[in-house]
Amino acid sequence: MTAAAGWSRRRWTAHLPTISLVAAVGVAALVRPAAPIVLFALLLAYPLARWRRLASSSLAAVLPAATILAWRSIGQPAAAPDGLDCANILSTPAMWRLLEALAGLFVLLALVIDRRASLAGLGFHRGSRRVRALALVVLLVLGPIAIYAGTVVGQGSIGGVSLFGAYQLDFSQPLALLPALIFAGSNALAEELAYRGAMRTWLVPALGVTGANAAQAIVFGLAHTGEDFTSAAAVIPTMLAMMIAGFVGGVIARRT
Repeated sequence: MTAAAGWSRRRWTAHLPTISLVAAVGVAALVRPAAPIVLFALLLAYPLARWRRLASSSLAAVLPAATILAWRSIGQPAAAPDGLDCANILSTPAMWRLLEALAGLFVLLALVIDRRASLAGLGFHRGSRRVRALALVVLLVLGPIAIYAGTVVGQGSIGGVSLFGAYQLDFSQPLALLPALIFAGSNALAEELAYRGAMRTWLVPALGVTGANAAQAIVFGLAHTGEDFTSAAAVIPTMLAMMIAGFVGGVIARRT
């Protein structure tokens, strides 16, 4: 029996299958070559569980995230070295990330149909007028702060070390916002529905509300590692920050 809120009240041994699934996806996030193997195993296990009428909620919970991680393991194509991709709405990096999002969303929609669920049940709805107004205000306030912070990080001004190496934001090309918005929008839609949506919601029967939220936050943090960073010293604080942000995002998704 699970708790309606908080941690699951079942014996800890009952959690081992679900914890193993979450751990497997965590390994896929941390060790990218393992991601396709994990996804293949899940794609075999889910229909088998449905056919045998076994509990499949936890399998469904991790499948969208596993799909995104498997796509990411292939490796994102590099942008054009001459900088022409910066203002190209069809730039290779932006299109690659859009296809990654579509792959994750395809699996998610297939699961929603198969389980007779709804996107609203995963937290994908407009919310109240008050919440929408607050979100807009926060965007207008935090947007310029985020851009300034990105400039500072690119210049390596924080402790003299940049997380991704040196770069510069060029505000003389307004069209550069278009591929950036496609890249960011694809990321946001797919990851929020995979982590704060499917994982946070469908892990509740096994781990409880808090346990499910913690699980998705941990995997979300592990997914923000890889070769894009300059060193381990840059990876670790980013990973921990993403875990905290993922957990807070899960709380917000549930309460709004």
